[in-house]
Amino acid sequence: MTKTLALVTFAVVLAVSARGQGQSAYRIDNFDLPNAVQIHTPKVESKPKRLLRLTSLPINPSMGGFTTGSSDIDNFIVESGKRNSVDPLLLYSIMHQESSFKTRAMSYKGARGLMQLMPPTAIRFGVTNIWDPKQNIEGGARYMRFLLDLFEGDVNLALAGYNAGEGAVLKYGNKVPPYSETQEYVRRLGRRYSLISDPEAAANASRLTKEELAALKQKESVPLSVYERSVFMARLPDGRLQLVSQ
Repeated sequence: MTKTLALVTFAVVLAVSARGQGQSAYRIDNFDLPNAVQIHTPKVESKPKRLLRLTSLPINPSMGGFTTGSSDIDNFIVESGKRNSVDPLLLYSIMHQESSFKTRAMSYKGARGLMQLMPPTAIRFGVTNIWDPKQNIEGGARYMRFLLDLFEGDVNLALAGYNAGEGAVLKYGNKVPPYSETQEYVRRLGRRYSLISDPEAAANASRLTKEELAALKQKESVPLSVYERSVFMARLPDGRLQLVSQ
């Protein structure tokens, strides 16, 4: 009886083992044949893209010792730069090219003020008094913020847009337009911005006397159609730094 029961039990175990091996036999998986295994993921609704407010530019807490010669204008640059997430040193570089820090500068095309805003651009960015330094700088900073957002933080394209209008940059496939004036503008501003961002250049800045500074202030910004005079970094009698053109 005991021997018979043992034989029956052994037979059952063999049957179960054989059945189990049959069920657990080798199966095709997705590493063997393409599409052998399909994975269904839940559908995710796409969200509308948000315009990024990021930029490749560092946002300086100040102008790093640089000055326009007016503490009020310096403060306006820093405040507008912070408010619009645009490096104040970039705004400073643009202002030096556009107006040589002269509040009443006006171009033959009608651009006005420190940041040389055209009247339609000024209105577009909320400027009600184009000759007011604070509003003029804020308008220029808002325009640069718009351009940096539009061109995904590309400083060269933003500068090209500031000079020629964003439409011209878009027209040429998000490239600096083939206008000699605009290409020269981007070249000059890129060089200027690199210069004032270089700590070694600041350490080796030339020192100016009050008389030399007064003479340089009389000079106008060089038109983009004219070869640029030498631009260099100078240390003023009070110790602050300034971009000047010879």
